[in-house]
Amino acid sequence: MIPSSLQHLDLKSLTGLLYLLEERNVGRAADRLYLSQSAMSRLLNRLRDAFDDPLFIRTSKGMVPTSKALALEAPLKLMLEQMAGLWTESEFQPQSSYRTFRVQTTHYQAQAYMPAIAEHFYREAPFASLETSTLTETSLLSQEEHSLDLALCSDYIQLPNRFEKNLLGREKFRCVMSANHELASKDCLTLDDYLAYSHVLVNLGGSNPVISDALLGERARERHFAFRTPYMLAALETVGRTSLLMSNSGLLPERFRQQFGLVIKDLPMDFPFIQYYSCWPKSIGNDPGVIWFRGICEQVIRRLIPYPEY
Repeated sequence: MIPSSLQHLDLKSLTGLLYLLEERNVGRAADRLYLSQSAMSRLLNRLRDAFDDPLFIRTSKGMVPTSKALALEAPLKLMLEQMAGLWTESEFQPQSSYRTFRVQTTHYQAQAYMPAIAEHFYREAPFASLETSTLTETSLLSQEEHSLDLALCSDYIQLPNRFEKNLLGREKFRCVMSANHELASKDCLTLDDYLAYSHVLVNLGGSNPVISDALLGERARERHFAFRTPYMLAALETVGRTSLLMSNSGLLPERFRQQFGLVIKDLPMDFPFIQYYSCWPKSIGNDPGVIWFRGICEQVIRRLIPYPEY
């Protein structure tokens, strides 16, 4: 418990006491604190009252600290150094860090970007850990701020006001089908072609309407979703094994085109670009480790995304 006599001392007064202990001279201590000599003398009187001790005795050899003042020097210096550290951002050293970084993302972005992010991450921080979890359309709205360091999301994810975001780039939706599909040999798909077959829907776990329904207008009711799943690779392999069609960003289907036997074509309607972001709680925006981690993720994604934003 801090005595009431000390509770009224401010940081400048305590700094002045340390300077007096180091200089043993009121004038020099006043210069370091940017005070006049008379103001420094008044400060010393306040310190004497607070500590109930003369603190310094004037002698023919100058100011001599009392035993009380000498006992205060070491803890006072430590306290002021610790206080100064509150204003100094410590530099993050990835090569020696054992920190765990937590990122949330959709299944699509986890497969599209996380392997390359992990490769870069462990090259710079070999002892650190990387932890991923699934992001849904509304999960960030109830997210505790300190439960993640970064979220990788798209326009489909609802972002609370307490988050910052940075645009990374855009992707274009395409129509994905099996290489054995009846439409695979066609140069251009018509809307009738597109609606003649059942579709796969990758569901992010929310209740928002399917974005492309607005583009189809009244004909949206003609489209039938025969397979719904949150798992991107399951959706792609299913498309490769069936006559189902799938509308999705083209990056990941391109990567698995050969493995799952896929063909990728332009959609028969003008689908807007999907924007992708890095997002983080404002409360950790100045954390040196988070800044480093965010930089790695953004660098990797901008290298891979079809239409990067710089």
